[in-house]
Amino acid sequence: MRDRMTIMKLIFVDFEMNPISKERRQIRKICPGEIIEIGAVKLDEQAQEISSFKEYALPKYATEMDETCQELTGITMDMLRQADTFVPAFRRFLDWCNETGENDYEMYAWSENDWRQLHNEMRLKKINTQSDRVAWMLGHWQNFQQIYCNLLGLDNVISLDKAIETTGEPFDGQMHDALWDARNTAKLYMLSKKKEEFRKVMDSIIEVTASAEPLTFSMAEAFKKARR
Repeated sequence: MRDRMTIMKLIFVDFEMNPISKERRQIRKICPGEIIEIGAVKLDEQAQEISSFKEYALPKYATEMDETCQELTGITMDMLRQADTFVPAFRRFLDWCNETGENDYEMYAWSENDWRQLHNEMRLKKINTQSDRVAWMLGHWQNFQQIYCNLLGLDNVISLDKAIETTGEPFDGQMHDALWDARNTAKLYMLSKKKEEFRKVMDSIIEVTASAEPLTFSMAEAFKKARR
């Protein structure tokens, strides 16, 4: 049994996905898309980045990139053809997660979509979700989007870039790059642990939304006004 005083590492992960073609209806019933990029950062007990992971994965059920996905991510099929398929890429990710200790981490991602995608894709590609390492990952997965929005007192969840806007800081790196999305999620986590700085963010949002019409006021407008 794990010692209650053991301090877990923190891992922040993001996946970029490409949809499976509509012609493969039976496959899409199990999993509508495939992970084409895994990006993650690992933080130590002082919330400092100590390691990063980035790897592309060649899709099994698509021969071309969806146009919108390619535009957002900058990932091309030529780039993916040089990569391994998802199963060996995911095994290397599992190894990386456990390289500093077996099952000694908590996993965070922005939104529940990443957990759902991973679970469905493992089911599609016959990865044993009951194995010790996989079961640990799935069972120690936190939806930081919901956590952060709850801290701000928001009724609805917001996108990662909008969440970064609430801090008054720029988005580090390239949006929809899995590694940079993971790093920016970690950035929000670290801010949420700094009480005084996070209070300033909360006060700005509360001040702007306090006088707003609840049914007509948009959160995007709140962020703009909060930064003025």
